[in-house]
Amino acid sequence: MAIQITPEQEIWVTTTEGRELTGYNRQYVEKLANKNWRLPEDERLIKLRKRSGRFELWLPDLLRYIDEVGYGPHQDKA
Repeated sequence: MAIQITPEQEIWVTTTEGRELTGYNRQYVEKLANKNWRLPEDERLIKLRKRSGRFELWLPDLLRYIDEVGYGPHQDKA
């Protein structure tokens, strides 16, 4: 990934912003957020918070997940 993030930066992104940064489709990022939200906080692969009914994902964790676990970006079907 071309994005360089220093550990001291506090960067939260919405699922839409996460989709744009990673190239994954909207459904995948939203499903990933929902799946992690249901886990106990200490077991989550990505830090999450919910604001105004929307998920925000911790960008360094999202990028690490994409590099280590992700299956590759897919285009939106609609």
